[in-house]
Amino acid sequence: MDLINWSVNASDTIFSTRSLGLGEPDCPAGTFAAGYTMDAWEKWRVVCLAALSVEDIEDIYLFGTMITGLLLIGLGIALVYREIRKTVTAVQNLTRLPVMIEQAVGRAVSTETGTINRNMDNIMKKLTALQRQMDRFGDQNGLRE
Repeated sequence: MDLINWSVNASDTIFSTRSLGLGEPDCPAGTFAAGYTMDAWEKWRVVCLAALSVEDIEDIYLFGTMITGLLLIGLGIALVYREIRKTVTAVQNLTRLPVMIEQAVGRAVSTETGTINRNMDNIMKKLTALQRQMDRFGDQNGLRE
């Protein structure tokens, strides 16, 4: 903990007592030299920053709170929209349910009817073949007159 306090105090001391070199412009009152930047004319310029005042910190907190609030409102709207879509879909499915049941039953009935018709055709063919066999058997044994 002492190391952290020492490093913070050392940083404060460096920035607060920084002396500007010869020929460098002074920073306005209430600001300190934070670094250098090269401008469009390829000259090095001093970057002056101001320490944040209490009012500036309050503005930052207000801005952060506003952005967080907007994000939460957007998330809430998205969740409500999602739930409404689920509800509407469920209601639409309930209104379509009788039609879906009718179609399913109709398909099942038509499938069963087709199967029964095929089975009846097979049975009729077998009965016809059996009748021919009986006729031949009767002709061979002289049972027919």
